[in-house]
Amino acid sequence: MLGKLAAWMRIIGCDVLYFKKISGDELIEQALQEGRIILTRDTLLIKRRKAKNHFFIHDDHYEKQLKQVVEHFKIDPFKNIFTRCLLCNTPLEDIEKEFVQGKVPSYVYETQQNFKICPSCNKIYWQATHKGCVVRQLTAIFSN
Repeated sequence: MLGKLAAWMRIIGCDVLYFKKISGDELIEQALQEGRIILTRDTLLIKRRKAKNHFFIHDDHYEKQLKQVVEHFKIDPFKNIFTRCLLCNTPLEDIEKEFVQGKVPSYVYETQQNFKICPSCNKIYWQATHKGCVVRQLTAIFSN
């Protein structure tokens, strides 16, 4: 229900877990055990299961959802951009360039100097042109 919001929150460096399928009881239990806040648009989850550790998302559009969460929790959307793995949520670590040779496209290896790796899933990241696009999109979202 909030997958795109979860992805954008990871982009800005937030520690976000997202499950496509999980029961309401499991979700509430995990959030309580880990001290997490449930972001939801599911009013039944709130009413039936009495999830006290929730934050209700009002809008259907991820840009407005992101803005609502960032403003409510006073998050700087630019401070920790691209510091988490977009796939598994793990904080990224720096990796020396020579260790990514043969693991990234040749052009990327030749033109980039700085790389990060996810220690959990081994996905390799580098600063590409999409970073500028993301920053412009975030600027547009938060300038309104």
